[in-house]
Amino acid sequence: MSAGRQDQPCAAGKPPVRLALWRGFRHRCPCCGAGSWRVGYLTVAPVCPACGTRLGHIRADDGPAYFTVLIVGHLTVLGSLAVEQHWHPPLVPFLAGAVAVTLLLIWQLLPRIKGAMVGAMWTMGMSGGEIQGDPDRHG
Repeated sequence: MSAGRQDQPCAAGKPPVRLALWRGFRHRCPCCGAGSWRVGYLTVAPVCPACGTRLGHIRADDGPAYFTVLIVGHLTVLGSLAVEQHWHPPLVPFLAGAVAVTLLLIWQLLPRIKGAMVGAMWTMGMSGGEIQGDPDRHG
């Protein structure tokens, strides 16, 4: 398989941003959709194990955390208000449940949102250094 390895762009051309977002959200390479974009929980793999596309230079920085907090905060607040309005639960179990749900949502969504950002950034040719004026930026 090493003879067919690519170093950007994909053999079939870059996919649309929407497809790359979806592939990243599902923990897949934005290029081929077969390999994983990550090693561990949030670390971006240097290259895709399936197609060899370089991904390690992409830095999503604080973007995934921001979007995760935005989404989880809205879901948790709306859910908490609905539970409080309908069932009036005791405070301590209610707070324990709300904290548990919040942590579970963050644990599940953070790597997915990071994958979506990595996919979008890879498709648009961004590395994350463009905004900071990074001298090692790509492009």
